[in-house]
Order: sequence, then C-alpha cells, then structure tokens
Amino acid sequence: MEGRFIGLSGVIVEPYQLKLTKARLLALAVARNLVEYALIVECRRLDGMEVIIFDAEIEVPQLRVHPIEEIERIAVIFQEADDSYPEVLALRSDFPLVSHLNLRESEFPRSLCLYDERYDDLKVRWTPHRFIARIREWLSLTAQGILHQDDQPLEPLLLACSGHVVLPHDLLVSQQEQLQDTLYIYAKGSGSGDLFFTAECEKPSNSNKAIAVTASVHLCKPQPHGIIRQKPKTLSELTDFVSTGGIDLISELRSRLRRWNEQPEKRDEVLNSNLIIILLLPKSRKGDVHTPESLEIRVFYCFEKISKIGEKLGVWSLFGKDIGTLIGGDMPQQADTIAVDLLNHSFHLNREIAAHLNGYPSSVDVSISAIGVGALGSPVVTNFFRAGFGKWTIIDHDRLMPHNLGRHVLNDHFVGYDKSAGMAFFLDSIIKRTDAVKAIPANVMAPGKHSDEVKDALKTSDVILDMSASVSVARFLSLDINSSARRVSLFMNPSGQDLVLLAEDKCRKSRLDQLEMQYYRAIAMNDDLSGHFEAVEGRRRYGQSCRDVTSTLPQDYIALHSAIGSRATREVTADPDAHLIIWRADALGNARRFELTPAVTIQVWRGDWQVCTDMHLLQKLQECRDSKLPKETGGVLLGSFDMERKIVYIIDTLPSPLDSEEWPTLYIRGTRGLRSAVDSISEKTDGMLEYIGEWHSHPRSCPPIPSQDDLKVFSWLTALMEKEGLPALMMIGGDEGFGCFVGEIQREPASALLK
Repeated sequence: MEGRFIGLSGVIVEPYQLKLTKARLLALAVARNLVEYALIVECRRLDGMEVIIFDAEIEVPQLRVHPIEEIERIAVIFQEADDSYPEVLALRSDFPLVSHLNLRESEFPRSLCLYDERYDDLKVRWTPHRFIARIREWLSLTAQGILHQDDQPLEPLLLACSGHVVLPHDLLVSQQEQLQDTLYIYAKGSGSGDLFFTAECEKPSNSNKAIAVTASVHLCKPQPHGIIRQKPKTLSELTDFVSTGGIDLISELRSRLRRWNEQPEKRDEVLNSNLIIILLLPKSRKGDVHTPESLEIRVFYCFEKISKIGEKLGVWSLFGKDIGTLIGGDMPQQADTIAVDLLNHSFHLNREIAAHLNGYPSSVDVSISAIGVGALGSPVVTNFFRAGFGKWTIIDHDRLMPHNLGRHVLNDHFVGYDKSAGMAFFLDSIIKRTDAVKAIPANVMAPGKHSDEVKDALKTSDVILDMSASVSVARFLSLDINSSARRVSLFMNPSGQDLVLLAEDKCRKSRLDQLEMQYYRAIAMNDDLSGHFEAVEGRRRYGQSCRDVTSTLPQDYIALHSAIGSRATREVTADPDAHLIIWRADALGNARRFELTPAVTIQVWRGDWQVCTDMHLLQKLQECRDSKLPKETGGVLLGSFDMERKIVYIIDTLPSPLDSEEWPTLYIRGTRGLRSAVDSISEKTDGMLEYIGEWHSHPRSCPPIPSQDDLKVFSWLTALMEKEGLPALMMIGGDEGFGCFVGEIQREPASALLK
C-alpha cells in the first residue's frame, strides 16, 4: 500500500507540536475526528513549512469519468508567511492527469487547483472543515467529469510563468500565419520581483539597454484543455510538450535557422539576437480536437544567442564570431542544454482591445476633426481614444503653457510645444503603431501654410467636433466650411458648472449656429439655468501681455464634464437627430441633465439678408395672435444679427406690454416694463439675445402684408435701428402665416411667408 504513495521529506511531529496556526487547526480537527470523512496519517515539518497528510473519503459514482478512488491520500503544505494558498497534493503515484491542476517543476505529486478567488479574500472565511470539504468536493466532481463546467472558460495548457513580456499587438496577424520578426525588448519596473519586459518592433532611440530578440511563431494542432504536466525547462522538454500538438519544434527551428542565415540584409542582426519562441495552442473542450474553442499563446525565452542555439542544434559550427556551414549533414543535437523560461505575455493595447475594455463590441472608425484640445478638449479626446472610438485629426494652434498643466492631460514635458502635436504624441503612446491620430498645429480660421491640410481634413471628416469654446469658431465651422460633416459643439460655461452639447442632425437641417440660438433661448427662459453666464472672479495673469490672462475653472468640474461630454457625444453621433443638452453640476458633484428637443428651423432670404427662425417662435406668435382675436396684438422680437454674413436670427418674443392699445383694426405697442425685460434677457444670455425688431398681427381675412400705418411704423423702426447700424425688422401675422421684412418693405406673395 505504501508503495502507491509519494513520500515527502521533513521531520515527523505530533499535531499539537505544529507551530503554524492553520496547520495546527487542520491537524487537530482531523486527529480529533472533528472533521468527517478524513483520517490523519502524519504531520511533518521542514524549512518554513508544515505538512498535514491525511486520507480523504470521497463520494464517487460507480461509473467514473476519471479514476478517482474512494480513499485518496492528500498532503496539505502550509507556508510560514501564509501569503498564498496552502498547496494540496494528491500523493497517489498514479493519480490521473485531469483538469484544474497546478503546474509544478515536477509532474508528481500532482497539485490540486481548488479555488478561483484571491487567497486574501478567502482567508477571512477559511476553516479546516470548509477546506477539507472543498478538497473532497473537487475530487468527487473530477470523478464525475463535471469539475469544469460547460460555461467555464477553458483551462490554460501552461501556467507558472517566471516573468512577463508585452508584445506588439500586430505581431500575430493570423493564427494560421507562421512568422519571424526582429523585436527589441528591455526591462521595466523597479528591479524587484518577477522580470518584466516590453517588446518593440523598432529599437528605442533613448535606450542603450535594449536587447534584440527574434520571435519564432509556431502553430500547434488543437489539444484538449487542462493537459498540465510540468513546466518545460529546456528546449528538449518544450519539444516534447508540443509534440502532442503535432509539430516537431526542433525540426521547425532548424529549418528557420538555415533560412535566417541565408538572409544577408538581416543575417547579422538575427544571429546576434536572442530567441523568443511563441506557441499558438488551440484548445478544445472534452477532447473534441476538431473544433477548437479558444487559442492559448505562450512565450518562451531562450537564454542564448541564436548563433549559439544553431550550433547546439547542429545547424552550423562557430569559429569565434564566424559561422561555418556544415558539409555532409547536421551535427548531433544538444537541445537538452538550451535553457528556456516561460514568460507570461500580453499585447500592447490596440483599438479593438481598448473598445472591449470599455464595454464596446468593437472599435469605431468614424473620422473626427477635433477643434481645440484645451482643458475640456484634451480629456474628451483622450476618453474617446482610450475606448477605440474614432480616427482623429486634432487642429489647435495654441502652445501648452505652464498654467495649462492645472487642467490639461499633458504634463510638463510638453510645455512650449503645440497642444495638437503634444496630444498626438501622448495618444500614440497609449495605442502604439496606429494611424488613428494626426495633428495639425493651425488656427482653423486662419490656417496659413496648413490651409490645404485643414481644408482636406474638414472636408473628409464624418464629424467636426468643436471644443474651442469660441462663438466665432463655431459660426465659422457651421457656415463657412464646405463639408458634409456633421457639426457638434461641446463647451463649458464661464464658471465650469454647466456643460453644453449642441449637435446637428445628420442631414444638417438644423445647423450649429441655429442650435446656438435655441440654446440662448433655453438659458433665458429656464429659471433652473439662471446664472449660466455669470462671470467668475479670480482671473489670473500668466504673462506680461494684456491678453495673457486665464480663467479659474475647478479641475473636478472639468473631469466630471469631460466624462459626461465624451459619452454623450458618442451617443448623439450614433443618433441621426439634432440634440441640445445642458448639464448643471452642483457642489457635491451631482449633474442634472436638461435635454431640449430642438425646434424645426426655417431659413428664408429677404433681399441681402438671410432670416433664420424656427417653429417654436412661429407657434408662440400664432398662439399670441389667436388669444387676442378679433383684436390685433404684437410685441418686440428678440434675437441676434450676424453682420459679417448678413444673417438675422429671430428667436423669441416678449408678451405685449400692459399699456399697449389693442383694437380690431389697430395695435399700438406700449412700453411699460419692456426695457427692463429686454435688459434681463440680454444679461441672462451675456448679450447674445437682444432687441432686433417688432411684430404685430392682422385681423381675420387680412393678409400679412403692411398697411399704410405699418409703413409709417417701419419708417420709425428704420430710423431707430440705423442709430445702431442695424437693419429694420418687422413681422406681420395673418391667416396665411407671417410676413417678414428686413431693411425695406416689399409686398410679398404668400409662398414667401413664414408658416
């Protein structure tokens, strides 16, 4: 009976002589029969460890998938540090090769992998009774072949790595492609703990410690998962391991070594490099090798130069630094003297992985031109980039200054450089070797030598994202750029408390400048948004010029709004409709969302002037007229003039003053409270909405064209507006709609009316 079990070293002691708390608790519980289905065999002590050996009674079925016996001899090894799981060994010398075994330096005794949670989390619930119950459960489920559930991920074919290497994400283009590539690896980290390397396809210019390596990729045939025997330590043992995958690793390496030696352009570099062997190991479930479910990638590092490996594999002979070609056949192999070590691996982040890590099914290649990457723009673009969203052209001519560092994603290394170039460099360091970002250090409104580059970027973009916080830039992008790209504007109010998102519809029926006007109306009319344009105190001077001033904005507001803004922008660009959204943050960091449905916009020409209004205003005017019929009514119009482009925006009206005279055939607008009401609107909107003209209604069956009295009023209005250098504006409402007159009166056909 004893010959069936693997013996362990150490001094035999009694259970009460054990010093490690968990070891003593387990041994005494079993020895005193406090734990069912377990019988103590012996206890041992060796350097820093204590071992409890017992026989466990296992509940097994009559027909078993794996040959687990009714009585299994188990050893539990406790470490003095108690910083890792107690190791559980099956001491039977013929214990089967099954799933969920830990990889060890030697294959026997086999080590049971009991848990998939961190030991630190498990320790607080650990008891001898639960521990032995888990061992018995593991053995019972293994006997039935159901320890590994169908919905569980497949087990690794190899574990227990000595270090970590980060590989280029595009090193393996396809599972079917076998390739070799020269890489450069260099150590990272503090120098303590496991080795950590990162690999690049190009030699780092700032590192003299880079080690050239050549990667050799080998694809195995599908294998059942959970086939864990022991960790290969030599090339010979590694060849034995992959032989079950249908490849002769040494033969493949010998063939590749000959080929590399015949490539004069890379021969010296390759032969003087170290070798990394990358194994592609398709894994199947329950022995179904014809339908692999997943792919395991394992990386082995060889400690000798390829020139020396070639000699040990009998491919060539070394004469000093020279290689001699063998004549008459290969020399004997010494693969058992070529040491290898298993490295854990990961790949440099790419856009697809970035998207998955952010919870998105795939990356998105929408082309975006970002205008302005300052305090808000830089984290917004970074958020998008980290999520694999968009291919970006960054347009910004500003230089990063020291005071920007309080609110910008870039650091002191970029001070003095263009923000656009700094951002492109920074983003490229997050996702390497990508064409997803380009910088143009130019003023989008006056690009100078970058004119053709900016013009092409804007014309070929799917989305133009304005984060400049400049009205002039937003108007320029909306009105002066020939591009079918959808315009989106994202900006914060002066205090940083509010975030605003304006997004055109996909067909651009609601332009950005028109949404801007509707945004002003929302600020003017919604008491919950009061104080939106209030000036902030504490502007600071960072230079000697009169323009060298910057505003104080809390970084926590910027962080909050950049997160909200990037997510919301992604959502609205996937929706074809126009959007107008405002978020207001409170002192506790809670953000309240105000979403307004943009009104249908209307544009007509009156002489040289383009009149822009929307259905919200026309419906409001119509309701005012209907409520006063059969009398006439009216009031003042609020909006804005764009004198450069000759556009007048008619956006709102105020109720008819109480001292107005309203008759069935006459309306004389009063003045009581009017000036203060107009001034209030102007103050709330920071002067963006102002008095722009008059409107009045006509009785039933009376067309909306000016009467003789209306002509007199228009003459008065012309004289009034000329003092400000502005055109006269009058609207007249009737049954057929609203007539609009700018600059001069013309009798217009019904088809030219605003309806």
